[in-house]
Amino acid sequence: MLVLKCTNLGKAFGRRWLFRQLSFTVTRGTGLVILGPNGSGKTTLLRLLCGLVKPTKGQVIWEINGIKLKPNQVRSLIGAVLPDCEPYEELTAQENMELVADLHGINRNSIGEWLERVGLSHAKRQLVREFSSGMKLRLKLAMAFVHEPIALLLDEPTAMLDEQGRQLVSELIAEKKRKGIVIVATNDERDVSYGEQQIVLGKNR
Repeated sequence: MLVLKCTNLGKAFGRRWLFRQLSFTVTRGTGLVILGPNGSGKTTLLRLLCGLVKPTKGQVIWEINGIKLKPNQVRSLIGAVLPDCEPYEELTAQENMELVADLHGINRNSIGEWLERVGLSHAKRQLVREFSSGMKLRLKLAMAFVHEPIALLLDEPTAMLDEQGRQLVSELIAEKKRKGIVIVATNDERDVSYGEQQIVLGKNR
């Protein structure tokens, strides 16, 4: 069983602490929603959980059946929609998806299915620089899902989507929660339903 454990987690930049003493556990089949105002550290916390940055204090531990995973193992199991995971604007949607598939060493056969799932099959050969903000977010979702991760980390996943796009995100999250872990950072109160657990940042620093 997949488990995420965070103990006394804290991150500071210089003398400024974004957060400290965060301890929580997320198990397979559940979701965690990270709330807080802009600048409270929501994106930074997601980046810590992905292993993109190191905590100032505390630990982030991913386990499967009680066995602690190494950083490279964790990265292969996570799908993320973060500012760090932007598609290349000089490439097409199809080419961006092919890069992600090759990076994870998976077959490219599912690329077309995912582009269709997120509503971009008509634009697969279009350069990403011509995409609207909503289309880029849809592509980022497809890029996060194409390797079938068991943990999904999403930063403001509905911020630029219409109601149809929000429904897509809800469906994708529900599907992933049945098999793994979903963590969502958001300012939108409508997104609170994505997780059984909540963390509110920015209260006490």
